[in-house]
Amino acid sequence: MYWESMVAQDSLYYIAVNKYEIIYKHFDMPTDYRGYQVRWANDKAQAVKYICPTKPDKNGYGITKKGAKIQILEVNER
Repeated sequence: MYWESMVAQDSLYYIAVNKYEIIYKHFDMPTDYRGYQVRWANDKAQAVKYICPTKPDKNGYGITKKGAKIQILEVNER
């Protein structure tokens, strides 16, 4: 059936990429707030790019797609 072939294709995609957790500080939230997202990507740079389309500077500061200022604190492979 059609849906069985789609599941097989999707499972191959998840085998080829890694899962990354990204912890960041959001400057529009209270000072002790830490955001947390999990993304599937080929490498750490691509995972960060899903959250912050421009490359963060050397201190981890960047702008999200909606214009919020964030600081990337950690990127861990899960």
